[in-house]
Amino acid sequence: MQVFVYCIHNYSSVVKKKDCSRINIVISNTAMQLKQIAEIWSGYLNRAGIRPSEAGTHYLVQARDLDSHELVLHCENLVRFDAVLSPSDQVLAPGDILFMARGSRNSAILLQNLPENVLAAACFFVIRVNPKKALPGFVCWYLNQCEAQHYFRQQSGSGVHMPVVRRAVLETVEVPLPPMDTQRKIAELVTLRSREEELLRSLEKKRGELISAVCMQAALLAARGGAETE
Repeated sequence: MQVFVYCIHNYSSVVKKKDCSRINIVISNTAMQLKQIAEIWSGYLNRAGIRPSEAGTHYLVQARDLDSHELVLHCENLVRFDAVLSPSDQVLAPGDILFMARGSRNSAILLQNLPENVLAAACFFVIRVNPKKALPGFVCWYLNQCEAQHYFRQQSGSGVHMPVVRRAVLETVEVPLPPMDTQRKIAELVTLRSREEELLRSLEKKRGELISAVCMQAALLAARGGAETE
């Protein structure tokens, strides 16, 4: 059986003290296929097409609503429509994982804040982790790691114009399962890191706006001074 080794920084020390000297080594020889720890189903499919309606019964998450770089879902512009549900269709819930099955990057995104009656489009698989067996935040993190992504690329085929991860491939990906406390620490560290990146992006944006405003003011003052001396 494969042995998985994790080097996990004590996240409270890293964040509060910026001390990376304390490292916990956790060894886990436990791994399970994703289908053993989660329920997996395909996104909503309507062959007649999606007809937007302001008074529709459901919202639909499409590929355009996801930021695969920041791994976040933007709910501001979700399409609202009248869904014709089959017995296998389920609405999304906080804690579910959206997995992009099509394309060169098979991102996994953990859902948190959602409006009611939201469905995922057919380009996604929805993963609902059994919390008694694993933590959704940890599973989502692992599916985005190089090991899992390499497995998906191998199984989706080479030279394909639009690579697709089949359901059977997703179901059989092996997920290492360290103790729950370790899973929790990893998930919390990932959340803190995402928050840090969000703050840095906001800071960079404000810095750019400030520099642009200062440069514009300098240009206008110089132009005004030149006009007065003519």
